[in-house]
Amino acid sequence: MKENTVPPQYKRHIFVCTSCKNDNFCENDDYAKELRSELKAKCKELFSKDLLRVNASGCLGVCNEGIHIVVYPEAKWFKLASKESISDIINYLNSNS
Repeated sequence: MKENTVPPQYKRHIFVCTSCKNDNFCENDDYAKELRSELKAKCKELFSKDLLRVNASGCLGVCNEGIHIVVYPEAKWFKLASKESISDIINYLNSNS
């Protein structure tokens, strides 16, 4: 494997768990995919695509606590994420930019 010597242009990378594998709490997967789509659309509307990326993630290992979102590089975790909490995540991104 060759090392990538060009740093990524993203200031932040957001991962939304959309594939629960632990404890069979998979009933949230479809809702998590919708949540990711709405968060991605809102971020696209508000932020430069060169600075922020929203991705689906595999299982983050804490399914029993609900849908999780992680913002990197600061490793800020949001649990029990919902469509209603998108504004909280946007506020976090704005206040910590």
